[in-house]
Order: sequence, then C-alpha cells, then structure tokens
Amino acid sequence: MKQSRVILINVLIIVALILIGGVVAYYWTQSYDYVSTQDASISAPTIPVAAQANGTIQDLSVAVGQRVSQGQTIAEETVTTAPAATAKGSKTAAATSGTSIVNIVAPVSGYVATVSVANGQTVAAGTPLVTLVQLSKVTVIANIPETKIRNVSVGQSATIYVDAHPGVSFTGTVEAIQPTTQSFFSLIPTAATSGTYTKVTQRVPVELSIDAAGYSLLPGEDAEVRITIH
Repeated sequence: MKQSRVILINVLIIVALILIGGVVAYYWTQSYDYVSTQDASISAPTIPVAAQANGTIQDLSVAVGQRVSQGQTIAEETVTTAPAATAKGSKTAAATSGTSIVNIVAPVSGYVATVSVANGQTVAAGTPLVTLVQLSKVTVIANIPETKIRNVSVGQSATIYVDAHPGVSFTGTVEAIQPTTQSFFSLIPTAATSGTYTKVTQRVPVELSIDAAGYSLLPGEDAEVRITIH
C-alpha cells in the first residue's frame, strides 16, 4: 500500500474521531447544561364574564378580537324585579313588578376571545357571556419529564422558540413549578389491571415568563423551551 494512501486513511480516521468526539461532547453539554422540551405552549390569563342575574341580554356591543378596557360596558341585561309584599294594616299589598337595567362591565382590560350569547337571549345568573384574554400577560407552560424536573428550579433563565415566529429566540425565566404531574387532575385517572400496565413518563407543568420583544404571542401557540440549569 502506498504511503500516501496510508496517510490519507489515517487522516480520515482522525477526522472521523474528531467529528464523533465533537458530536458526543455537544450532546453531553446539552444534557448537562440544559433541560429542553418541545411540549410547551403560550398561555395567558382568561377571565369569564357572566350574567349577574336572570334576565335578557341587550346592547351586546363587543365582538371576538375586540380590545376592551377595564370598566367598559360590554352589554346590558334587562332584569325583571319580583313584586314585593308590603304590610298595610292587617292586609298585605303586592307592589307592582317591573324591570331594571344591569350593566355588564369588563373586570379587566383585554381582548374578547369568545362571545357566547346574542342580543335578546334570555340567560340565567352565572351564564358565561364573554371570555376575555389578557395578551399583555402571556406566559409559557412547559411540560418537563419527571426524570428531569429535579434539575429545574425557580429563577433559572430559559431560551424559548415559538413555532409561529421561526428563527426568533425569546428569553424567559422559570416562575413556578406545579407540585403535581400533568395527569394528576385528569378526568380519567391513570389506572390499569394487573399485567397490563405500561409505565409512561409523567410530565410536570412549569410556568415561565417570556419577553415578547414586540411580537404578538397568542395563547395556544406551540413552543420549545430550553432551560439553563448549569
């Protein structure tokens, strides 16, 4: 075998070893320095606005996507007042029943996410009318595998990628760690009969702040989170 060919083979082997070593070092560093998950999404506070009494909705003045200010009237409710009994000597006299107008106001500033009623609709007390979402207070909920949650703590910084904004990285901070797994409050609890159980890695919801940096972030958008742990 020619010496030049031997040298070429040796060089290729060395280059391959360097590349393999680099890949191993990269993934080891990623595993040691970061906890990452693609199971994350944008969240925001949602506030339901409900009817205050039995009545009929009138002058509903908002639509989905509209911004409203705290204290703004979003609808009126016509409420029928019950007749009141008043004593008159030994007899009782029933006062005439009437109607009153109740203003339904926005408890916070935000955007209208849903409108569940229409003008002229009769509703009962507590019926959801409108749902507001506070886009100024968006956060990120990241579901971290239970095998990695021990390395996550409040105050750690994070890099966040949102699918709706490819190529943009956002900064964030771990604000809270839910003290239960994602499935703990599930309507269908995890259960299995003997001999059929398959262990599934549970996930713990972690809330992170996010600097939107002027971008519009909508609740429900998918995200990827990388938390710096070292």
